[in-house]
Amino acid sequence: MDTNHRGGPQGFVRVFSNDEAGSELVYPEYSGNRLYQTLGNLQTNPVAGLVFPDFETGDVLYVTGTVKILIGLEAAAILPHSNLALKIKLAEARYVQKGLPFRGIAGEPSPYNPNIRLLAEEGSLGAALSQTLPNTARLIQKTQITPSICRFRFRVTNPLPYKAGQWVAMDFSWKLDIGYGHMRDEDPRSLNDDFIRTFTISSSPTSLSHDEFEITIRRVGPVTSFLFQQSERSGLEVPLRGVGGDFIIQQDNGSEVTIPYIAGGVGITPLLGQLPNLRLERLHLLWTIRADDLELVVDTLKNHSGLESSATIFVTGCDPEHITENVLEGLGRLGTKYKIRRMLKEDLNVLEAKTWYLCAGKGLREALLKWFNNRNVVYEDFDF
Repeated sequence: MDTNHRGGPQGFVRVFSNDEAGSELVYPEYSGNRLYQTLGNLQTNPVAGLVFPDFETGDVLYVTGTVKILIGLEAAAILPHSNLALKIKLAEARYVQKGLPFRGIAGEPSPYNPNIRLLAEEGSLGAALSQTLPNTARLIQKTQITPSICRFRFRVTNPLPYKAGQWVAMDFSWKLDIGYGHMRDEDPRSLNDDFIRTFTISSSPTSLSHDEFEITIRRVGPVTSFLFQQSERSGLEVPLRGVGGDFIIQQDNGSEVTIPYIAGGVGITPLLGQLPNLRLERLHLLWTIRADDLELVVDTLKNHSGLESSATIFVTGCDPEHITENVLEGLGRLGTKYKIRRMLKEDLNVLEAKTWYLCAGKGLREALLKWFNNRNVVYEDFDF
């Protein structure tokens, strides 16, 4: 008998099907102790019971069903970025209200929990990655903009057609994947990680040679940290997995309606590649950024003349008295409005636009979406 806990972040179990033929659940099998006792038991006797407790209310959902073990491509076809998964066809279910004799509150999630993996049919980015045409990107230029933000230019083996605002998927597993590990306290997120990352292309399709593209990124994890250690002399070559995304800003021809775009930090990147094709007098940019990254604002405004009159910058993460004076003077010389505070709900009332474009981190994005009421908000979700 094996009673190893099988859990993950909220939502890691996905409903694969729910129709007249019955309901099916699927979830990725995470790295364990490498004994495969649970999978071995299920291989011998493919029936299972699952318990979904709600510790705050005491309610419990019990389900039973038959199990199919998905391995390799079969797992990835249903749950992209998974090499091992379980699919359970439900036989019975019972929901018991207040079935737990105790209550609890959510604690700190395990650092070993990977990000939620969406089903291919849910629009997972992983399902959109193409592997039909082998391609490689070689680093040819690196530009340090701030201590934590760099612009990288790559040249590809095969021409890489892309539209402004799209992303490119790059595979770093050949360098960073060190194989199986049960526990890695020094880097727990490296477990269950395929080291495939999507980066928004910040260059315009017409601004560079047909076989080049640029990404502008922040150093936030193992992949970006590895990239920041590289230079154009390193000879770095990275396999490409595809290009995708449809975060395209629409300006109606002949219309004088102003289009608002909200950026959080490097959330400016989807806009950068589209600026050459936009009427800047009909664009209103609300950009919130930390003081340490203000050089990214200066760099952007210098490279895109005319944007300064359409932008309002919100400077955060600092004491107003300690912001570098020459940076603020630079913004002033460029004719850009700036406010040394966080963005407020009232700041969104400057326009009555029906459609807003947004690119920001999850925390800021969720806060902004609560402010928008019935407005149409277009944003790209980088969940896998």
